[in-house]
Amino acid sequence: MLQVKEHKGVMFGLLADTDRLNATIAPDVKADLTSALSNKGVRMVLNLSNISFIDSTGIGTLISALKTARQNGGSFQLCCPKAEVLSLLKLMKLDMVFDIFDSEEQIA
Repeated sequence: MLQVKEHKGVMFGLLADTDRLNATIAPDVKADLTSALSNKGVRMVLNLSNISFIDSTGIGTLISALKTARQNGGSFQLCCPKAEVLSLLKLMKLDMVFDIFDSEEQIA
């Protein structure tokens, strides 16, 4: 489900084989993210470029990942959200909570 690659000390995650982050897949995604972010100081960026729909369970999964990262001295950021996903994040004021980048190249 979650594909991870590492580049210059940053882990880049991508949800493969789906365009939705919803109650159906959220438990598996949450488990994968929690596992990846449980180590000290992990910096992860989740690429949302292929996600066109997120429900409340999916939002909860993203918030849980951010909390896990912070508890372990790491960071969890988002990049490449489609317009509809970004609109939802802004509506929920989560753009004030998450660092959201337009592209992976912006992340240093």
